[in-house]
Amino acid sequence: MDITKPKKLAITEVDRSGEQNKALHAALADIAAQVEHAGKKWDVLIWKRLLTAAWLRESGDQPQMIPAVDGHGFDVIYERTSKLTVKQCASLLEWIAAFGAEHQVRWSQKDLWEGRY
Repeated sequence: MDITKPKKLAITEVDRSGEQNKALHAALADIAAQVEHAGKKWDVLIWKRLLTAAWLRESGDQPQMIPAVDGHGFDVIYERTSKLTVKQCASLLEWIAAFGAEHQVRWSQKDLWEGRY
């Protein structure tokens, strides 16, 4: 590190944990395999976008809907799950668990952490 150049120190909350990442993707895979939305089964990436956007709306934040740069429709811009804090990711995981319960999702991964991510 070059200590002669100015530096910036930032104190931020810790990003989601590896265990949270595993739990999130396992839950999304279960939902993708078992739940239909709008008459279709969607892949994990689409479910991640749909559920993250719904969670943001319910928690008082809003994903942004911006006219597409090519003029065809809209694009939804939302927070990347990789940038969520531990607390935010825990909230998203709880929201996804509730969604799964409402849709009778059978989880493939046991909750060995008892909700403590």
